[in-house]
Amino acid sequence: MRRTFFYACLALLGGALLFYLIDRRSGYVLISFGNTSVEMTLWLALLILLGVFLALWLGLGIIRNSTAVVAAGANRVLYGHVRSIHKRTARGLIDFMEGNWKQAKRHLLRSAVKADTPLINYLAAARSAFELGEEQEALALLHKAEQSTPRSELAVALTQARMQLLSKRYEQCVATLERAKKISPKHPVVLELLKQSYLRLRDWQALQKMLPDLRRQKTYTAADIETIEREIYLVLVKDSGEQARRMAEDQRLKHLQEAWQSVPAHMRKQADMVATYTLQLQSNNADAQAEALLRRTLIKRWDETLVRFYGLVKGEDIQKQLLTAESWLQESPGSAALMLTLGRLCLRNELWGKARDYFESSLRLQQNPETFAELARLLAHLGEHKRSTEYYQRGLLLMTDGLPALPMPQRKGNDMPAVAPAS
Repeated sequence: MRRTFFYACLALLGGALLFYLIDRRSGYVLISFGNTSVEMTLWLALLILLGVFLALWLGLGIIRNSTAVVAAGANRVLYGHVRSIHKRTARGLIDFMEGNWKQAKRHLLRSAVKADTPLINYLAAARSAFELGEEQEALALLHKAEQSTPRSELAVALTQARMQLLSKRYEQCVATLERAKKISPKHPVVLELLKQSYLRLRDWQALQKMLPDLRRQKTYTAADIETIEREIYLVLVKDSGEQARRMAEDQRLKHLQEAWQSVPAHMRKQADMVATYTLQLQSNNADAQAEALLRRTLIKRWDETLVRFYGLVKGEDIQKQLLTAESWLQESPGSAALMLTLGRLCLRNELWGKARDYFESSLRLQQNPETFAELARLLAHLGEHKRSTEYYQRGLLLMTDGLPALPMPQRKGNDMPAVAPAS
């Protein structure tokens, strides 16, 4: 408020001073040009000069604004369509990411011809058409994408491979990816899609050949590679057993051993790999080799699953096999699996009473249907049918989730023992 009052007073004083000067100090200006002369007061000359400067300033402003208006109009004419294309492409990509396939395809195709990067439009539109079930149109759009942009073969191939993988056309997917691999042999996406295709085709040999490339990719951790590698060799060992069973008897063992030697040394020490190979040896009448492998493995590293398998194979010397297993009692006296194995080995050596003791010891440590069945079978052959039936029933009950307590008819005679429902 004070500042406004100050400026008002200053303006009044300035105006009064100006009128005083005009009245007292008028002066004059004479302008002579040839035979013409113009004479005016100094203040009129100053007023005219100020008017000329004001007119020039207004003229320049009008010209400047007119130029801006013309330029803005030209921009709207020249670039407004480009912004519309960009906006439509962006809308199409948003629809694509949201899964609105029909809208995405429409927006992307309408802006593809004038787009700066038509490859993106055509690839996304092709995938949208595929999701809509329009596979022929999807292929046509992929062809347009490849024609629209030089050196786009890899991007087109990867898009096509993804669609083939989703439609479960694994052989076609592999063929497409093999072409892509020639363009970029170490591309991580190419390798990942190839891995997925081979897994679904169960082409373990092809996966085995890919392992060096997968190891070099930083996208896979050591644990990921280990899991893939383990799955590959487990299946290769199983397949070798199936192949061996179709061969002549004298060629089977050699084929199995060659397959086993192809497994990396560190994996040949793993219990599940040894167990798988043992089963293939046993199914191809190579029990002696299976027993030797299990014995060497168990001496180095104890494993309950392998201990159980040791009782299922027949070594070259069954007495020595029993003595070997009994020597393990010193370090693992509380192993139910070892007791079951010892019982089975005693059966091989026709030591019926000893086998019964081992089976009963195993059941005291851990009740499982397999041990109940072995003991029941032995007792049946020994003539103890009542006890045998009881153990069979108890083993069967363990294989269920337990029977509910329901009314039963009164038992006739004493030949069948009462068996309590499993809790």
